[in-house]
Amino acid sequence: MWGFGNWCYFAHGKIYIQMKVENYLKISFLSMLFTCLGSCSNEKEQESFSDKGSVMIDLSSSLSYKSRSIDESVYKDVNNYKVSLYKGEEAVYTDKLYSEVEVEQQVDFGVPYTVTAYYGEDVAAGYDKLYVKGSQTFSVAQGDRKTVSITCKPANAKMAVVYEGNSDVDTFEDYFQDCKVSIQTSYMTDAWTMSKADVGKELYLKTGDEGTTCSLTFSLIDKEGNPVTVDGFVNTKDIDLKPCYFYTLTIKPKSTDVPGGKYGLTVSVDDGVTEENVTVTVPGEYIPATE
Repeated sequence: MWGFGNWCYFAHGKIYIQMKVENYLKISFLSMLFTCLGSCSNEKEQESFSDKGSVMIDLSSSLSYKSRSIDESVYKDVNNYKVSLYKGEEAVYTDKLYSEVEVEQQVDFGVPYTVTAYYGEDVAAGYDKLYVKGSQTFSVAQGDRKTVSITCKPANAKMAVVYEGNSDVDTFEDYFQDCKVSIQTSYMTDAWTMSKADVGKELYLKTGDEGTTCSLTFSLIDKEGNPVTVDGFVNTKDIDLKPCYFYTLTIKPKSTDVPGGKYGLTVSVDDGVTEENVTVTVPGEYIPATE
């Protein structure tokens, strides 16, 4: 007899195959089990994949105007920004640093989402309080992968004051000691005052997404330090503030050939977007002659 271990042997001209039935049954059962589990897993993966999409957030910043008193590099580093994701009105997460946001976020398909990002303080008014914000609403298709790009821009207005003379050969101080400007918006509890001492400072004002009205009140101080209060002096003016605009209040006296005179106030907006001229009338005797 010639044998082949436990699997087969040859005898009397015939080949006999010897198998352990219990091992065969175990192998068959495990094979069927793994096949079933693999099938269920694939179905779940397909079902999960079909119910979701994914989004990647690409964040950038554009300051649009230069600032002498703010470190722009901090605003240009998008890792400093805080990001919030909303599913409709429901928050998925809020105020998460962009550096900590998942590279790819799973979201439900066919549902509107909104992602917002910001950096800075959204205060009513303050020096050097640049506030930068961006927002984007999106939805994804079933199984889709989408990149949502957000550019954050200044979301408040910037204001500065400049004092000039009546011509190139004189100065504002040849006519007046000061002109204080009181600034008030609906977002402010108390008015903010700027004067000659604040030249070079940058005041940031909250405007909201649609802009707001700003009331300006001017208080003239003569060269002796006395307030100038006369009939006919229109010392108030309203202007429309818009986000991402830079307003320069250029305050200068201007005399005319007609009886009376004018104290000119020019409000200019940078980037050449809009230019608005505001004039406050002052009777001529209150435009002192230069010595």
